[in-house]
Amino acid sequence: MLPSATASKCLYRFLAAILLWMATTYGTAALAQQTRPERWDRATASTLVAYIERLGNHGLDPSDYQAAALKEAIQAGDPVALERQATASFGLVAEDLAIGHVRPGQRSRYYIAPNSLDPVLVARMIDVAITAQQVSWVLDSFAPHNPEYISLRAALAGPDGADPAKRVALIASLERWRWFPHNAGSRYLLVNIPEYRLRLIENGKPVASHKVIVGQIGKQTPQFQALVTGVILNPSWNVPPSIIAESVGRLVRSQPATARSRGYTWSYRAGHLEVVQRPGPGNSLGQMKLDMPNPLTVFIHDTPSKELFDRPDRTFSHGCIRTQEPFDLAQKLLADVGWDRARIDAVVAKRITTRVALGSPVPAYVVYMTAVPQPDGSIAYLKDPYKLDAALAAKLS
Repeated sequence: MLPSATASKCLYRFLAAILLWMATTYGTAALAQQTRPERWDRATASTLVAYIERLGNHGLDPSDYQAAALKEAIQAGDPVALERQATASFGLVAEDLAIGHVRPGQRSRYYIAPNSLDPVLVARMIDVAITAQQVSWVLDSFAPHNPEYISLRAALAGPDGADPAKRVALIASLERWRWFPHNAGSRYLLVNIPEYRLRLIENGKPVASHKVIVGQIGKQTPQFQALVTGVILNPSWNVPPSIIAESVGRLVRSQPATARSRGYTWSYRAGHLEVVQRPGPGNSLGQMKLDMPNPLTVFIHDTPSKELFDRPDRTFSHGCIRTQEPFDLAQKLLADVGWDRARIDAVVAKRITTRVALGSPVPAYVVYMTAVPQPDGSIAYLKDPYKLDAALAAKLS
């Protein structure tokens, strides 16, 4: 269920738990004497068929898992064909529940490391499913078990699942939770683009929540992950070439005095204009930026345009994520290295760029969930600003 080494430990623990249950149910001696099925038989394969036919409750299409071929193998009574087809169908279901149906190369603007599933562990879980006659239970173990996924499944099985628009959001969000790292860490930042919201998660619970601004429709914030290693107070801004070409370069050339008053300095290197904006409250990064190196050059930072946080739809940036109450977030992240709000404010007041390292790096995940479970048990159905859900739902069906 979990990726890499963590997946192995988790599934081994699950295997041990099933064997303990069997020993408790049948008794150790009786268990040892039981005739263990060496292969799939008609009964266990039929249970697998029934499970596949119910996969719509995960937002998956049962026709993707060769149930018709498995039924034919059951009816034909050929043990070799039955073994081959049941094993193949089980593996397809397990893989899609564990890592998602849409493979990494087909995920739109998605740069979060994919989960993995060890084929050896799948084979061992097949043995468990046959021996314990618990095909459904074992397959359920591959799916995410976080509260969000469970709530979305419940909504899909209820009246919301019959509403076409809500169904698309539910199916797309379930799939994205299958993509999400199953071992995200005990402490991490989670940004949900359609929700315009950042949360700091500790031990599975949000301990901080902030409004955010994300990328414009034509400059979309991608789904990605990065490792936050520090907080930069009073950052300077190396203006990207695309923004120089779009606006800042024109300001520098046509109104240099205005550009200087806004903190811009510039030079030419090999004939190319390079622009830097000095630290200060007017800096486009604001007065706080998380140090989170990534090849996409997308960051979480402050902004001088505070009024935009009052808008309900907040797609205004060039792709980076602007956060409200940035110093509150910084204080949460730096509390374990002795930085309180007074110390942060004192450094910010000096307008000198200062980097403060976190005690331990904190992963940041930027995701796209349009169906979001609420504390009262309801589901919030959000706008789909980048129009990604319909295309994903089509890939799932």
